[in-house]
Amino acid sequence: MMNGGLRYWVYGKQCYKESCDIVPETEIVWEDNRISYGEAYKRIISLANSLLSLGIRKGTVIGVADWNTLPMFELHYAAAMIGAIIYPVNVRLPPDQIAYTIKMADTEWLFYSGDFRALSTLVSKDRTIGLDPECNTKYCYNDLVNTKATKEPEIEITGRDFYSILFTSGTTSLPKAVRYTHEKFVHGALAIAYQLSMYNTPASLHQGDVIMPFIPFYHIHSWGSFIHAPYLCDKYVLMGRFTPDKALKLIEAEGVTWVNAVPTMMYMLIDTAEKMGKTNVLRGLKALVGGMPITSGLTKKMHELGISFSSIYGGTDMLATSISIAPKNYNSIDKFLDYIRLTTHPVPFVEVRIVDPATGKDVSPGQFGEVWLRAPWLPYEYYKDLKRPGRVMWVVGSGLVMLE
Repeated sequence: MMNGGLRYWVYGKQCYKESCDIVPETEIVWEDNRISYGEAYKRIISLANSLLSLGIRKGTVIGVADWNTLPMFELHYAAAMIGAIIYPVNVRLPPDQIAYTIKMADTEWLFYSGDFRALSTLVSKDRTIGLDPECNTKYCYNDLVNTKATKEPEIEITGRDFYSILFTSGTTSLPKAVRYTHEKFVHGALAIAYQLSMYNTPASLHQGDVIMPFIPFYHIHSWGSFIHAPYLCDKYVLMGRFTPDKALKLIEAEGVTWVNAVPTMMYMLIDTAEKMGKTNVLRGLKALVGGMPITSGLTKKMHELGISFSSIYGGTDMLATSISIAPKNYNSIDKFLDYIRLTTHPVPFVEVRIVDPATGKDVSPGQFGEVWLRAPWLPYEYYKDLKRPGRVMWVVGSGLVMLE
């Protein structure tokens, strides 16, 4: 099974199928529905076989335009099972940039929910699949997962085969594409789990937690949460589109203990809890927060409400690179909170340099410089970027930081 390189599905059995064997009754919750890991795995096998019957093969790019839903979760694993390349479409981009990314990714098939029906015109109408139960297209998702096929497809996949394609946010130019292999993405996702489970960090993550990602799948695959939950045999709650009232309701109803979010989402969640008189629901919650700077006001508010948070730094073209670790000594709670929000430590296997951009040399403690990053999971290149062909050895982060 290991011939020709590291097979992703070996990883899959560790972080999903093995969890089905150990705790098959563990639940995935989606809207008003719940399904066990074991039942979902059967659906994934049916889905994978259905994709093959449609002509989707190893290397075929499938786009998925949806929120955090059960179909989005299942498609990530079914694509991995047959070697298809998944592109979770960034539906927050401007319409012209969405069209650009779908074309740039060489998307052959598009799966879409009702909210994104307009995108179905961007690929051949015979290669679109509706995700909603009330589907009236030629191919419907529910039909694909209910074929009762029970045998895993026998597709030879190595860790070096491409698994996904993602795009940067396009804030300064058109979005840039990067492709991740199976082993690169799984290693990157597990590095987050290792940092959160092995080190003293406030947003610790362990078996027994209940995970609900606020971060959408189109943003670096929800920061790898679909890997973390089955890897740790944890209950996984999917809310669809994020709204703070829905998030608060699910935290209370499902006993959610861990979330990932950008600061704006945490502001919205806290504001909603205060207006509804339910701030007690947030006590004990752990939050991995990143994507933009965390203000001191937000950190103090989270602390007052009993929310433990850790900061994460990373990006589309580097995955996760660093997560805050609690200091051994601190003089006050304000010092502690500032350290957690401002200081992050490299996750396992990441090498970080703070470099003077004028000289290319490492700066001294107390000086500012650019962040240079190197990790086993860095993408090989920016896809189809003729200006920067070849292997990416170092990624330069945005902005300046200080070396402590």
